[in-house]
Amino acid sequence: MHTAPDPSTTPIYGVRPSKPGLYLGLFHGRDTPNEAMNDWGFDSPTIGPLRYFHTTYACSVNMEFVCPTDAQLLTGTHDTLMDLAINGDLLCFDGKLYGDWTVYWVSPEECFRPPDTFRQNNRPNDLRRQAKPVPWDEDS
Repeated sequence: MHTAPDPSTTPIYGVRPSKPGLYLGLFHGRDTPNEAMNDWGFDSPTIGPLRYFHTTYACSVNMEFVCPTDAQLLTGTHDTLMDLAINGDLLCFDGKLYGDWTVYWVSPEECFRPPDTFRQNNRPNDLRRQAKPVPWDEDS
């Protein structure tokens, strides 16, 4: 048995993810295929980081999460493989339907904070090591 994902900890499409990588963003969401849309609908959680995203004949969507903990955050299971169905012209995810989707790349430089120039004690920067092109002294 797996636990349901916590909506308060899953990033929403349009908010920059904290990890670099390939992401799927779903938007123009609705609850039913025939729902009358008077507005743009809602956004989904950001899905990723992904190893790949693949569509077959506009009938099915397959993807793989980079790591099991990211899959757990979004799906409630450590299974890194995920399939999404297409209902007419809408992509289905977590019982909701989305009219638009995009796959996009978030670079490491976009994730880490800029250097603190005004703080006495700098904040930790978890992804700084990934963005630094040369080895650090403690790496040798």
